[in-house]
Amino acid sequence: MGLGFCRQKLIAPSLVAISLVVVSNAHSQQRGQQEQQQQQNPDRPSTLFVSVCLPDGSPYDLPAIVNLYNFSGTPVGIGTFRAGTAEFDRLAPGSYTVEVVAVGYQKLTEAVQIITGGERQQLQVTLVAEGSNTNAAPPGPPILAPAAEKELSKALEDIRANKPEDAKKHLEKASRAATANPEVNYLWGMYYAQIRDMGKAKEYWEKAIQIYPRHVFSLAALAQLALQDSNGPAAVELLVRVTDLVPSSWRYQERLAEAYLLAGNYEEVQKHAERAIELGKERAAEAQFILAQALLHTKDNQRALKALDFYMASQPSGPRAAEARQMLGALRPVAQPAPSPAAPVSVSAIVPRKPATTSITEELVPPPKWMPPDVDESMPAVESVAGCPLEKVRDEAGKRVGEFVDAVNRIAATESLENEVIDRAGLPVRRVSRNYSYVASVQQIRPGMYTMEEYRNGAMDLDLFPERVATLGLTALVMAFHSVYRDDYDVACEGLSRWHGGLAWQVHFRQKADKPARLRSYRVNSLSFPVALRGRAWIAADSFQIVSLETDIVSPIPQIQLKAEHISVEYAPVKFVSHQTQLWLPESAEIFFDYGHRRMHRRHYFRDYMLFAVDEKQQISVPKVEPDTESPSAPNDN
Repeated sequence: MGLGFCRQKLIAPSLVAISLVVVSNAHSQQRGQQEQQQQQNPDRPSTLFVSVCLPDGSPYDLPAIVNLYNFSGTPVGIGTFRAGTAEFDRLAPGSYTVEVVAVGYQKLTEAVQIITGGERQQLQVTLVAEGSNTNAAPPGPPILAPAAEKELSKALEDIRANKPEDAKKHLEKASRAATANPEVNYLWGMYYAQIRDMGKAKEYWEKAIQIYPRHVFSLAALAQLALQDSNGPAAVELLVRVTDLVPSSWRYQERLAEAYLLAGNYEEVQKHAERAIELGKERAAEAQFILAQALLHTKDNQRALKALDFYMASQPSGPRAAEARQMLGALRPVAQPAPSPAAPVSVSAIVPRKPATTSITEELVPPPKWMPPDVDESMPAVESVAGCPLEKVRDEAGKRVGEFVDAVNRIAATESLENEVIDRAGLPVRRVSRNYSYVASVQQIRPGMYTMEEYRNGAMDLDLFPERVATLGLTALVMAFHSVYRDDYDVACEGLSRWHGGLAWQVHFRQKADKPARLRSYRVNSLSFPVALRGRAWIAADSFQIVSLETDIVSPIPQIQLKAEHISVEYAPVKFVSHQTQLWLPESAEIFFDYGHRRMHRRHYFRDYMLFAVDEKQQISVPKVEPDTESPSAPNDN
């Protein structure tokens, strides 16, 4: 830390000495004038200038985030960063902490104190490159040979399908090739758990973590056994290791809260239950029930009541609904609808539910490897910064999406498509690649509704797609941030992320339950099935362009046998010299879906963009189609 601004790279040594003298004299004079002004104006607000320097002392002039906290840790704001300097004005005298996040450098925090009103203080921070003085990452687990990996995938699928004897055959083959592999031993444990031989299951899971102490699934399985045996301390020890390895998994935070409840540590229960709810949102509903139990033990009946209400709203027929109703009845008697702060509730009978043996195979089987993790399974790491200006991020991102829609009538590109059909073991059995001349049109068909029409090789024919399943409208998912659609979603800012060499605000969104799903649908024959989405977007911190986006469906749609869908879209800047404009357009779109008893993985790549401006006369006639945004569609396979 230092006072002043980053040094400039001067050439002649003689000029350095002269410049230093001049700057020092000027700085001394300026400080004297400031002190004189401060004595005269003690109530004037102060200003803090934060100068961010590279390790060689020269100014850092790339985008960075500079945050300011007050003494209590409350965010004061995010400084406007220009030419290597951030400015915070209207500050009261006090102690502050400055935080700097820059791409390629470690996050820095520096303390600064403003003594008197009217002060104009300068703070210099010097960046430290990432990787400096850090230990190498721990080695990963042993790698399986392809043949053993294939047998293991088949065994996993059989365990997931509750076919233990079939799984055993594949595990025996995998064991012959890789006896001392943690994955093989873990699945042997799952096999024995499925046939209810928990002693053998424990033996294999312990062997797995002897081979590889960081094997998360084996640690979690052993923790689940400890929970079943009401061994809170053992479960806590194991789950602390798990959450250290995967700190952003809501599921493990929830289990750790349950373990602390067994151990009687109610402060830690609250901490981890609240973290699970923050990460998993409504999926972590059970954490609300666990939290309520801890709050009742600490006599905080009002917060317990609120947690139970949340649980019942999301899990009215959940596994703990009967217990929750009983607890609510004690907290809020029928004759007294308004909650009473003094309502007595006995906690002697509140004991964490003993997990059923089958919960191990139900909850701890790894997800299918062919599909990426659900966006709500865990939250990607973010920097702990002074706060996210969510409304500004939403407003500015919405403007960028609106500018794109306003600027474009049509875009044309060359599209490459790769399609894989996935078998029950998660392995590709058929691959097809195709290329198209791609044209997309985004238009407002009436106030409050837009449509995206896509043409491949000048047509909208289902037969152009592999397996006769069309994937349309993937690149229009950014419309979730458009002013017309933004109120359809609950949005939360998760923090500042280091994303693809830049800084981006990480934002979670989810379709509101009381709003119709208007952005995406599956069309089967003549019927359309709206799809509610939840997802995560990364929005550039400097330009507020949406640089990446992922979505999953809110819930399966059994009418069309849609079990799961995961989409990820990457955007990149494209310059159009003829129109003297730059637009952020999709660079790639990837979709995984389990639909109609079929699993598919599809990649779309876009290149060689051309732009048709709104005010340009179109040379291509557009076939008249239904004004509906389309998603994957296929003939009815029933």
